[in-house]
Amino acid sequence: MQLTPQLLFKNKNNLERYLHNMIEATITPNSWMKEGRDIALRFQLEKFLELLTEEIRSHSWDEQLIHQVVSETIEVVKEYIELDDILQITIVPALPFPWFKNLEQSIWINGFTNSSQSIWIAIPPNPDIPFLRYLLAHELHHAAPQNPIYQLKVDHFPLKDWYKMEGTAEYFSLQIFEDKRWWKESFTPEVEERYISEAKRFLHTIDDNVKGPLCFGSLKNNIPYMAGYSFAYNAVKDYLKRFPIEHLNQLFELDAEELVLSYNL
Repeated sequence: MQLTPQLLFKNKNNLERYLHNMIEATITPNSWMKEGRDIALRFQLEKFLELLTEEIRSHSWDEQLIHQVVSETIEVVKEYIELDDILQITIVPALPFPWFKNLEQSIWINGFTNSSQSIWIAIPPNPDIPFLRYLLAHELHHAAPQNPIYQLKVDHFPLKDWYKMEGTAEYFSLQIFEDKRWWKESFTPEVEERYISEAKRFLHTIDDNVKGPLCFGSLKNNIPYMAGYSFAYNAVKDYLKRFPIEHLNQLFELDAEELVLSYNL
């Protein structure tokens, strides 16, 4: 489904109710976010209430192209892993986050997998297509029903399992599509040298106040944006050099704790 600026504009007078009904229809028993408002906040959708008509329309994209890209990417991914037959991809407009400040609008693309049946992708008007393919493949790896993350609960998701989840999704996607990660350059060897000891120290924490900065970065703590993704990918890449796998679906079988503890610069 493409939740286009045109649809948002058409339903502007009743946007909150429209978004509620549309989002609630995508929520299932294994969804991570079970409240529609949380998803609306994650993608800043209610901010469209504040935009003028022309501003809303300026976020439009080529619907046919996006449909083609999404369909083709899914078919490529299905060559390697199984996906749910009723998986729904919802495309929404990408509004700026603070970490997009110095980035070209074309790579404001971001996503969230809410269950094995629901992925949300935010795109700008003229998205960078290779980056979109990479990011969608990453989210599709999360959505695979065989992914062991669905044996965990949102309030008991240790950092070690987050590293495995994101590191294997990064590795999977980057084996198939071009690497256009805008955050990778900031995760220098010097940064990683400081980061790795903290990662191993808090491997079992489920405290979001600790996990948040390590996963997504923190200017206050001198941790670059998306540092956790860079670290997790490096750990998976290093592990698989030492213990190769034959098929990409074996990424789900890696031991989360061994993956991180055995990684050294």
